Amino acid sequence: MSFLTQPIKLDVAGFFQWWGDELAALIPTWLKKLFGGSRPILILKRAPAGVHASLWTAGRIEDLGCFPLTEEGNARRQELMRQRSDVQNAAVLLDLTPADSLVRRFRLPAATAENLFQVAGFELDRLTPFTAAQVYYHVRVVERLPDSKQILVELALTPRNRLDPLLEELSASGWFPDRVEIAADPARRAHQLLPERFQKPRKRLPKILNSGLAVLAASLALLIGILPIWRDYQRSSDLEQEVRKVSKVAKEVETLRQDAEKLSREASFLTKRKRSEPAMVDVINELSRVIPNNTWLYGLQYKDRRLVMQGQSPSASSLIAVMEASPYLHNTSFVSPVTKDVSSGFERFQIASQVLNGRFAGSKPAESGGRTQEPE
Repeated sequence: MSFLTQPIKLDVAGFFQWWGDELAALIPTWLKKLFGGSRPILILKRAPAGVHASLWTAGRIEDLGCFPLTEEGNARRQELMRQRSDVQNAAVLLDLTPADSLVRRFRLPAATAENLFQVAGFELDRLTPFTAAQVYYHVRVVERLPDSKQILVELALTPRNRLDPLLEELSASGWFPDRVEIAADPARRAHQLLPERFQKPRKRLPKILNSGLAVLAASLALLIGILPIWRDYQRSSDLEQEVRKVSKVAKEVETLRQDAEKLSREASFLTKRKRSEPAMVDVINELSRVIPNNTWLYGLQYKDRRLVMQGQSPSASSLIAVMEASPYLHNTSFVSPVTKDVSSGFERFQIASQVLNGRFAGSKPAESGGRTQEPE
């Protein structure tokens, strides 16, 4: 049973290989030959009596026999080339035997993919009985493992002291390999172990054609990128001309809008100020209404919406409830302890209260953590 949470492993290399094969089937044969595609492959393998040759063409392999690495074998090779144009034009691939090569697969961190060749050279002496100076080697990524953040790589190598003499013998007999593989599938180029000094110079025509196509593709890509930009530039120029025609009107409209916003902010400020700031006339009138007639005030201070009152009353504690019931007063409490006036018999008090705008206060603010919320 599969789950949607399981990662999907995509074989990107396999997809592009299949896609390339499908596209290649649609290309005419003459065009494939012009660009070096769909060429027959002449496969060479070391044999006890010389070298064994076979021709691979579109999935079919034809046995051409064994050729000794002597003058007689060279003469037979030349005769075969004269008789068979397909053999003469085929790409030459030297397939190494297991006795002359080694293939190992191992895992590396995914970050090493950018410098895979150098990393494989450092790991050679650990994974094989050879050092990088003793072998020709090639490495490729076989599979990416995102779960473990690793890559599965395949390392192919052949000792220099085995391959160099073999290539020299083949060259002396007229065989010049284009590639050196290990147990190779001719249709799939996995590794290239041919030393640089034995590689033939590439033909100039395919290189020139490829360069021309690259320049053409780059020009088309540049044109595709520039054309929309040029069209946008033309459209923007037309729009700028239209904007210039109505710029004066737009500036006047913008000025009026800014003036209207300024007036609106000023009017709103005055309204909010009027609704939030208490009027002292209302506060004095409210105090005269709620304070009992037998209570005397001889001190009154107001600052930052805080009112502090000093006076005398037969029952100072009853003033808290009376003042707290007023829509103009909130958070009423004693500032200092209540004391007894011996001469008058009244209680001296000092009470502080927060002053609200009672005209617009729908309800008193709730207390939270000893702090008072201001009315909006």
